[in-house]
Amino acid sequence: MKRVKEGRAIIHVPEESLTRKSETFYNPGMEYQRNITIASLRVLQPKRILDPLAASGVRGIRILKEVEGVEKVVFNDVNPKAVKLIKKNLKANRIDKSRYEVYQKEANTLFIEKGKFGFVDVDPFGSPAKFLENAGYSLGKDSIIGITATDTGALSGKFPDACLRRYGVKVGRTDFPKELGVRVLITATILNLAKHKMTFKPLYSHANHYFRVMGRVSYGHEDNLKKIRMISYCPECHAKSLGVMKACRNCGGRVSTIGPLWAGEIQDRVFCGKLLAKFDFRNNKEIVMCSQEIDEPFYYDLHKLAKSTKKSSPKIDVLIKKLNDKGFEASRTHLCLTGLKTNASVKEILKT
Repeated sequence: MKRVKEGRAIIHVPEESLTRKSETFYNPGMEYQRNITIASLRVLQPKRILDPLAASGVRGIRILKEVEGVEKVVFNDVNPKAVKLIKKNLKANRIDKSRYEVYQKEANTLFIEKGKFGFVDVDPFGSPAKFLENAGYSLGKDSIIGITATDTGALSGKFPDACLRRYGVKVGRTDFPKELGVRVLITATILNLAKHKMTFKPLYSHANHYFRVMGRVSYGHEDNLKKIRMISYCPECHAKSLGVMKACRNCGGRVSTIGPLWAGEIQDRVFCGKLLAKFDFRNNKEIVMCSQEIDEPFYYDLHKLAKSTKKSSPKIDVLIKKLNDKGFEASRTHLCLTGLKTNASVKEILKT
């Protein structure tokens, strides 16, 4: 066993678990998204937490040790070795037994059996698609859900058949693959929770070697379904339009159709600002950018735009200022270092 410290938690994990060779996998590369979870729960303050795919138990243990006001965390994993490890790590961290429960069940069964929670985290190895519908049974009124997906090739457009099969969304290659993946994941979450007459409002989205979304769940009318749209995308000039177009409005070329896809906001800037006040992210630029990013859907990758037009790529901050001076909204995006978000058209971007 290897002893690992993450946040305030001390976790024992098998040596091989750090190389994905173990059934009880611990991924140190996911620490940032667990930090986001801790900060989010400090802001939102849920009482009851469900970690249905807990593996080593690191997330739930950190929640118990780092978030005030949490009354109970329910840990679960279908793997008996993981359950044994969770119990070992809870004991090692001296967590009072009244503050947790540990189960060995299939997650979809647990969602139905264990009542309502203020926060549910769905963090499987691979696709979360098979858990999204039943997760709704475990979500209480005004609750939060966090969802992680590591099938990035399917979500980002590299494997469109897999995406259509798992998530019901038609995708393809674009210049905004990380935002595409995030929006597919949000779309699938909204549609599955709508079956429970629930709405989902994204609060934070992240893309790295995985995709992660967190959002607020409430009961009521499915108004956000109106923001799920078909998207027309031109692979030649990278122009994007809501709705189905016969030809590109910019260059007249043939467009590809993507969707149905969430076209609303993918983060709440005010919420992201609150995260900065609740956790020391060590000047992490991504969360700062997220708090400043405009809500316009679909970024332009300036390097790819420059390549397609055979022009040199402009300095992004200079371009943003020029667009702002012209009266357009423009900002960087936390999803792509060379990405630009703006309500200006491709023609306007190229003219600036």
